[in-house]
Amino acid sequence: EAALGGPGPRPTALVCDDDLLAVGAYKGLRRLGLRVPDDVSVTGLDDLALATAVDPELTTVRLDAELFGERGMRALLAVLEGRAPEGGDIPVELVVRGSTAPPNAS
Repeated sequence: EAALGGPGPRPTALVCDDDLLAVGAYKGLRRLGLRVPDDVSVTGLDDLALATAVDPELTTVRLDAELFGERGMRALLAVLEGRAPEGGDIPVELVVRGSTAPPNAS
């Protein structure tokens, strides 16, 4: 809230590292009288069921949490055993919903 309500230009978007923080951002924005996405766009990460329970529904990044955990555990075990962890991408999907829009010109 301090960053959004302080002096100077206001951010046009908040990129939150999970959906729970994004929902908290909604609450903070509303306390400041700001609207999602009209004044500030908000995105999350996880695609929890919560993402469709808020208004407007949250734009988020869906990732396979089980695969993410599995890869993390394999990497940890490799490091503990003195080996280099395996590389590789984890597929993600951007799920566009109502919490994002182009910034206002004002």
